[in-house]
Amino acid sequence: MTARPARAPSLWGLKLRALRRTLQRGPRWGYAFVGVLALLLLIAEVYGSWRALTFLGRFGDIGLNVFARVLEIGLITLSSGVAFSATTAAISTLYLSDDLNFLLAQPLSAVRVFALKVTETFLNAALVPLLLTLPLLLTVAVFFQAPLWAYPVMGLAALLVFAAPVGLGALLAVFLMRVAPVGRVREVSTALGVLISAGLVYAIRALRPEVLVQRLQDPTKVEAVLRDFGGPGSPLLPPSWAAQGIWQAAHGTLAWPLLPLALLTAGLLVAATLLAARAYQEGWARALDSSTPKLDPTPRRAGTVERLFSRLGQGGSLAAKDLRLTLRDPTQWSQLLVVVALAGVYLVSVRAVPIPVPQFRGILGYIQLAFQGFIIAGVAVRLAFPAVSTEGRAYWLLRTAPISPRQIVLSKFLGVLPVTLVMGLVMGLTSAAAMGLGPTLFLLSALVSVSNAFVITALGVGLGAAAPKFDADNPAELGVSPGGLAFMGLSLLYSVVCLLLLARPAAASVLRPDLFPGYAALWTLEGGLGLLGLAVATVLGTWLSLRLGWGRLERWE
Repeated sequence: MTARPARAPSLWGLKLRALRRTLQRGPRWGYAFVGVLALLLLIAEVYGSWRALTFLGRFGDIGLNVFARVLEIGLITLSSGVAFSATTAAISTLYLSDDLNFLLAQPLSAVRVFALKVTETFLNAALVPLLLTLPLLLTVAVFFQAPLWAYPVMGLAALLVFAAPVGLGALLAVFLMRVAPVGRVREVSTALGVLISAGLVYAIRALRPEVLVQRLQDPTKVEAVLRDFGGPGSPLLPPSWAAQGIWQAAHGTLAWPLLPLALLTAGLLVAATLLAARAYQEGWARALDSSTPKLDPTPRRAGTVERLFSRLGQGGSLAAKDLRLTLRDPTQWSQLLVVVALAGVYLVSVRAVPIPVPQFRGILGYIQLAFQGFIIAGVAVRLAFPAVSTEGRAYWLLRTAPISPRQIVLSKFLGVLPVTLVMGLVMGLTSAAAMGLGPTLFLLSALVSVSNAFVITALGVGLGAAAPKFDADNPAELGVSPGGLAFMGLSLLYSVVCLLLLARPAAASVLRPDLFPGYAALWTLEGGLGLLGLAVATVLGTWLSLRLGWGRLERWE
């Protein structure tokens, strides 16, 4: 009797089994929080979209065309961000994943392996934008009473519009692995990211959205503005094809632009998979820095930053080491370019948008601090949350040294805090000065920015240390894990809590400047209680988050 040949392992079976075990070992409270947060976000998105459609529908076809144009612009913006993040994510996923050696050693074709890797790149770069877009499309379909066949067509269009930039990014990653100098692939991709980010900033500012606000202030020009804005968009861009297909499907018509979009997306994904499978030997070897480095045996003294950190003890020395490694590895900070670009666009737009009423300008200047907290959380989810997990297998080297988990967590916190603190203060003070806020709001902007930096950074390091993932195949996947999403939700919640604590003195200084000039609103009972509450929330939030991190890390085996 002849033995039956061994059946080739299923790649998806391996990945799904690993995902199931990860979910079983993960914190249940984190999953519950992410589920509640997702439900609230879904309700808010559906409700806001329905109200926007109802309001614009009062203007007839002109108003609905405006919504269609906003949908098109949103798809263009999201797909541009996906194209940028997919380039750097594809380099890590296609060539630097830890499980690539294991998969290529199996009796599987390289095409199957890299098809899986391209799919992982899509999940890392485009899953969140896709999930955010689908509720909006379902709301549009229900509002226009679309036929049943329109729902899968609209979902397919959303899938294609985000899969196309992933295929383009994967192709670009393969091209860089082939032509970039040995050991400089990540630097080249980072430089490319800088150019893309600068282009996005320039393109958004070239639209001059403040001019639209000025024209809308004139009641006689509202209809003309809506007519111009609701006109045809960019017919040569694939996101415009998707927007046309989605809008016409919602009205019961199957649009032809979906066909070239499907062909383009399939072509990009297939080409990326085949080229990666064909060129992985040379490209992979080049990406692993296979050349012999030229070592300089000359001893070097510690720099100024390292000497300053070393005064804090062993934890400070570890923080200096982490900061040096972060600056040396472009994949650790290249993703921050998008966040920095968004912060730049935000600050320039705040300065340019005319707000003639001082009270409204003060209230808006105070509320926008919550958005700044969300930007700080976007930085922390890339630096603070994966800080402990990125130690990888080297973490056990730290545990064998005379270093406690408390020192490890504190060193990670001290290493990330300067970045978030400087960024928070720059955004808070710059936006307050640009909007011409009063002394009370100017001081509150600085205090809230400092509080956000301390607590959000500690929250990221603490949650990351409480549920570390030392065997992560790709650091980019840590930010979209249940723990990363829970961290983003808690960070935004804390930013709102800070605003609520100081809402009464802030409102008094804005609405009654005659009764509360200067810093008088802070000397009231409500102002003193608000400042005390902010101080207590900052200290407790920072301490409890870090304490949770090193407490769970001590029990980690």
